[in-house]
Amino acid sequence: MSDTPITRMLGIRYPILAAPMFLVSNVAMVAATSAAGGLGAFPALNFRTTDALREAIRAIKQQTDKPFGVNLILLQNERLVADLTVCLEEGVPLLITSLGDPTQVIQHAHAHGAKVFCDVTTLRHAQKCEAAGADAVIAVSAGAGGHAGRISPFVLIPYLARSLSIPVVAAGGISDGRGVAAAIALGAGAAYLGTRFIATRESPAPDDYKAMILQSSPEDIEYSPEVSGHPANFLRPSLEAFRAQKQDGSDHSPSAWKDVWSAGQGVGLIEDVPSCADLMARLVSEYRQVRQSLPDLDGEPLAI
Repeated sequence: MSDTPITRMLGIRYPILAAPMFLVSNVAMVAATSAAGGLGAFPALNFRTTDALREAIRAIKQQTDKPFGVNLILLQNERLVADLTVCLEEGVPLLITSLGDPTQVIQHAHAHGAKVFCDVTTLRHAQKCEAAGADAVIAVSAGAGGHAGRISPFVLIPYLARSLSIPVVAAGGISDGRGVAAAIALGAGAAYLGTRFIATRESPAPDDYKAMILQSSPEDIEYSPEVSGHPANFLRPSLEAFRAQKQDGSDHSPSAWKDVWSAGQGVGLIEDVPSCADLMARLVSEYRQVRQSLPDLDGEPLAI
């Protein structure tokens, strides 16, 4: 399970990455996921200041010597230069870029020995990132939490994999080991899980948020531009509460991302709140079970 372009590049045991989630991913989640053989990541902007970001990076390093990542938003981010500088000074091995041209980040990161993965939703954007020197792209497909793309993962992942010379990471609707196996089968070098990690013990998400994830189905996810101006996937009950407050005339936008809860269609496969370490072990076990159960074209089980 460890021999993929992504595991080799990052030096991790399993091709499973916990996506950086705004206002959710924290030190405990990142350290636990990386220590369990995957790779944890968090957005730099989850910490109020650049100094706090530095402290978080050091705290992760105190808890694990395994690789981890930091997500940098490129557009309208006044802290970008300062946060990038701290990440490189502290030796963060992986930077994940979102929303913008990653060229300068890639150049600086490579000069310091760091890798850069870029979120993409289309081939055109992926090709630009490859030309800029990205080490891999994250194919954010339909059904992903937050700012998801519109293309099915059954198309986007192999479409990018055949068109690029750099590895592809699969994102969107992956919540169990079956999804990880499907991602690898489609040509991805790793699976990228977000929503599944919100419902973990280390996650600081409110209990009501976790409960809503457990109670929700894929039909409860709504794709809407109302919160940020860009289409994103949210849990419908929280989005409806947001709309009701807007209709009352209250200016709720400063806390919109706190009160409107992001999630992907993978909620339909989430039924409990394990620790990150237990979740990682389960994902690996389920992946292995899928490999052993697949039939060949004649209907006989594959010999693994």
